[in-house]
Amino acid sequence: MLNKKMNWLVGIVCALMLTAALPSDGLSEDKKVYTLKFAWNDIWGPKFRASQIYRPGGEMQRMLHERSGGRIQLEIIPRMFSTGDMFAAVARGKADAGDIAMPYLSGTYPIWNWGEIPGIVSEDPVEGLAEELAVYQDPEVMKIYDETLKKYNLKFWFVTQWDPANGIWSNKDITTLDQLQGMKIRVGGYLPTQGVKALGASPITIAGSELAPAMMAGTIDGVLTSLGYGYSIGLATVAKNFTITPLSPTWTAVTLLNEKSFNALPADLQEVVMEVGRELQQMVSLSTTAEYVMSLDTVDMSGVKRTRLNKADLAKAVEGAAVVEKEWLEADGPWKEERPKLLKAVKSAVTEYRNFTGK
Repeated sequence: MLNKKMNWLVGIVCALMLTAALPSDGLSEDKKVYTLKFAWNDIWGPKFRASQIYRPGGEMQRMLHERSGGRIQLEIIPRMFSTGDMFAAVARGKADAGDIAMPYLSGTYPIWNWGEIPGIVSEDPVEGLAEELAVYQDPEVMKIYDETLKKYNLKFWFVTQWDPANGIWSNKDITTLDQLQGMKIRVGGYLPTQGVKALGASPITIAGSELAPAMMAGTIDGVLTSLGYGYSIGLATVAKNFTITPLSPTWTAVTLLNEKSFNALPADLQEVVMEVGRELQQMVSLSTTAEYVMSLDTVDMSGVKRTRLNKADLAKAVEGAAVVEKEWLEADGPWKEERPKLLKAVKSAVTEYRNFTGK
């Protein structure tokens, strides 16, 4: 009887010791600190609130540190690589993560720049930003992103939505397509260039720092870019009008992880990273929307008149710019065979969002 009691007590003690040895917070026993090197593009500076989530001490670094209990240390290096080299640098593991300005790479990797196709999301920036976010939250779209990025040893983390670059700064009150004919318009990016041509204007390539002087000198008649960026570089001082078009209805940076770096993290930290990405994505979308609405008042007070194509000509413009979608589908580049499937998933996500909102 005594032996049975002793065995019972020993069993209880062993069980208690085993329980005490288990992590009390539900996290992995691994308490190792993981340092991730983040290459920050930092091409916009402090002018735009969305870019500041990446700064040292910003939301991204702080949230990862807090959610991981200090086990994820983010080393943020501004302008570690040029904008054009960032994708390859993260893919090769020269950095563990980075924010990739995909519109700059649309000629090389068309598949991840579907957002510059006119007519998918609304030309109205507030509506368009919400629709685009719904796309990046769609499971089928994300599945295709994961499948295609995997080829380059990359993993999707989150998107940073900027003001849509779909407005023409000019000195013309543009309400019809006829008024666009022959205009020399500065365009940034391969796909919007095709759209500008389709609408009868002549695309011009000029560095962003030279746009205001070029407008003043008459070298160009207009600039296709966003409201906030255009104002920040002085276009409101040389242009009288800002006209919304269906061209280039999004401008988005895609923040990517090196897949090997991500897989080297324990499972609980992988979930922390992805959770923080989902929250940052939502946070930035709301911030960019609010910033755009505030920019409207600023531009109005500067004396710039905001216009848009009349309803009939807007429909014609979307129809005419269908060449951009065709170009996107047929352009040389990786994952050409996957583009129709992604386009279908993207359009389906927008339709589902509109059905939910009733718009």
